Amino acid sequence: MTRIRYIEPVDSNLHEQSRKDLMNKISSPNTTIEVCNIRLPKELSGPMLPTVPLYINEIISEVLKAEREECDAVIIGCCSDPGLPEAQRATNIPVIGPLQAAAATAAGRGLRLGILCPDEHAWKTTANWLRSNLRYYGLDSMVGPIRFVPMRSPGETAELIGNTNLNAEDMDNIFRKKLHENAVPVAKKLLEEDESKAVLFGCTLWGGMIHEIQDDIEALCLDPIITAVHFAEYQASLRF
Repeated sequence: MTRIRYIEPVDSNLHEQSRKDLMNKISSPNTTIEVCNIRLPKELSGPMLPTVPLYINEIISEVLKAEREECDAVIIGCCSDPGLPEAQRATNIPVIGPLQAAAATAAGRGLRLGILCPDEHAWKTTANWLRSNLRYYGLDSMVGPIRFVPMRSPGETAELIGNTNLNAEDMDNIFRKKLHENAVPVAKKLLEEDESKAVLFGCTLWGGMIHEIQDDIEALCLDPIITAVHFAEYQASLRF
């Protein structure tokens, strides 16, 4: 039996049950997946990664806890892979991030990867963070454009980051709507302008939805959560 722990790097258990349902549905029969979230100061609470990276130590603490409790692998549930290089250095079990998993998957297919991200965070900061991590992984040469998907239509002003009034259904509805209406056109334009043949839909809040739009995109469409789970299962199988 393989035991994987999925760490939500936010102080919210809003998506705990839906994450469990999705991952246990798509994982191998001999894999069990647990979900937890970290604890943060009240001002950093909410369903999306805070803008201030005070969560790194909490992520590493949860990774070390998972190792002590004999998990076989850990997934950090954010496509920016927050704290991943540090967590990998701190433990002897595989620690997986969706970004690294997707880039390695595309590289294994010989495909150049394009990445789509929600525009809720500062786009230049996010893009530079992703590029920095990709250089650390040795996979930066496999990744082409990073594009940002508008998460608000004209007239919409509601914040997503730090918004503790949204329930799980609200978040799913928002991200599904923007996936279909905004992300698909951005993906198509990316593929027209670049030689990329794979696309990571780079937010775990899109996890479980990518099959809905993959027939509209002429590329390998990578679901961040599903890709990370399969990569974690593979890494956990490589015991030493």
